[in-house]
Amino acid sequence: MASDWRVVPEPLARHACNTCGVIRRWPGAAAHDALYAAGYGLYAHAPGDARERTRQDQYAAWVASVIPQVPAQVLDVGCGNGSLLIALAAYWPAANLIGCDPSAESVAHGARAGLRLWKGTAADLPADAVSDVVVSVNVIEHTADPVAFLEALRGTVTPDGRLVLVCPDGGRPGLELLFADHVFSFAAPHLHTLCVRAGFDVLSTDRAPAALGDFQMTVARRSRGAGLHEARHEPAFAAVDGRSRYLAAWRALDQRLLERIPDRVVCFGAGEAAGLLRAYAPRTWERVRACAIDGSPAGGFGELPLIPLDEIGEHETVLVGVRPLDQPRVAERLRSRFPNVATWYDLLEYDSHEGDDGA
Repeated sequence: MASDWRVVPEPLARHACNTCGVIRRWPGAAAHDALYAAGYGLYAHAPGDARERTRQDQYAAWVASVIPQVPAQVLDVGCGNGSLLIALAAYWPAANLIGCDPSAESVAHGARAGLRLWKGTAADLPADAVSDVVVSVNVIEHTADPVAFLEALRGTVTPDGRLVLVCPDGGRPGLELLFADHVFSFAAPHLHTLCVRAGFDVLSTDRAPAALGDFQMTVARRSRGAGLHEARHEPAFAAVDGRSRYLAAWRALDQRLLERIPDRVVCFGAGEAAGLLRAYAPRTWERVRACAIDGSPAGGFGELPLIPLDEIGEHETVLVGVRPLDQPRVAERLRSRFPNVATWYDLLEYDSHEGDDGA
């Protein structure tokens, strides 16, 4: 499955480096520019969706917390429809907020909302795009050449500015391993080494607040030392065993879920986790008659209708289709209303600290 929840007909094909532990998709066929240039659906809508706004507000608070001074200009590289820039405006209302993204559909929606956005990447921005703060959220894991990407970002940061780089925490087993257009899975030491090679000094690394999930942030500035491309750093390393076991558990998930649920169920959830079930547990997904969410939903999730909780039968089984870390809490709420609730977090042997690199 791609990060916009499209199912792509290709093997996931993860390979780990024996030296540093970085995981790469090989071959990276699903990560071509064409995937984002046309039809990329993650931000192909006007900014303002309630769930998206809540999440971007959380990202904006995290980003703003690491910037000590009010910037004159902020550039978001991989800005989608500009929803993060809108959230950042609450912290820096006087700043000039600009962005770029390879998705023409996403950029068009942001431009219609009054934002200054370009279709493209950091490598082809105008000279006046150089900014005091350059933010890139969940982009570097999609790049075929992360050092070249960071070098392009370096050219967009003022000499005293800051780069704020956010991506999934690839040092621990998690859902990010399952996205076909994630070319790399980076642990914090990998990002540190890449930044140094691209001419940055790393100022801090941090893990995301719990509400955001398994993400990490690296804050850096342009290196002021001589011979910056010859800079040395201790070899990066991240343990591979936990992530290998995690992928093996996903491979077995479909069969194990079939043994747990009846012939017909309703899936509670219509987001990322539901999409992953659809892609990687297809026989289980054939038993799902509808997706349910809170409120009064309209439309559907893929080929299935979206229904309110009131339309679930009293004795139907509800399959919890949310992130594994959230399933115990959500299941407890659902069990107060429905007697048959099925979870699957235990089938993944998920441990948020397994493979921890200590960053």
